[in-house]
Amino acid sequence: MKLLACLLTVVAAAVVATAQPKLEIIGGDTYNWGQIKPSNNPLKGTLKLKNAGNEPLEIKSVKPSCGCTATKLDKNILEPGEVASVDVSLNIGTATGPITKTVTITSSDPSNETKIVYLRAEVVRAVMLSMPYIAFTDLSIGKQSTASITVKNNSSENITCFGFEATNGLIVNPKGRVELKPGEEFKLSASLVPDAEGYFNGTIKFSTSHPDFPTIDVPVYGNVLKPASPVFQPGRP
Repeated sequence: MKLLACLLTVVAAAVVATAQPKLEIIGGDTYNWGQIKPSNNPLKGTLKLKNAGNEPLEIKSVKPSCGCTATKLDKNILEPGEVASVDVSLNIGTATGPITKTVTITSSDPSNETKIVYLRAEVVRAVMLSMPYIAFTDLSIGKQSTASITVKNNSSENITCFGFEATNGLIVNPKGRVELKPGEEFKLSASLVPDAEGYFNGTIKFSTSHPDFPTIDVPVYGNVLKPASPVFQPGRP
């Protein structure tokens, strides 16, 4: 009898151990859009959450990281074999190249209460700026300062840049048309002679022949300082 009781206890424990919910992300723990263009922004997709266990599963929360959003689940309690859906959206902003965001899912899965799903994409910009803005670091009243970035043709076709304009007293260079073959780049510079101290901001705008980038705006900013005061030296006029 004691042996039978022990066997029954072991069997019962095994049944309890195997009777549990299990969260599975259909397609794997990474959602990858692959190579995308800025015109695809925002990126949208749907995560499928499945209860691969043999007990009901509760999805307690779905929390996206900064830069992405997730809609409410269509169901929070999943019976064995059931699937829930949640739509996700990723804002690529000014990013270039590979980007990764996450969605953290907590559930009643005892073996993995917190699961992280990775959202990945590679942003390919046909016209690529080395920086999305031009920043002056040495602005001073009455003194000319120049700052620049590079503009690169990151596509497989020739691109023409033209119609360069600037605001708020900025002088932009180049002024004419710039022809870029694939892989080529040019320097886009802004010059300024400030006449007042304080924060400065302006914009450089130009057009391109690429359909994804008909116009490009480049913010320009800096802080204008007073001219250095002459140092007083006794005995000198």
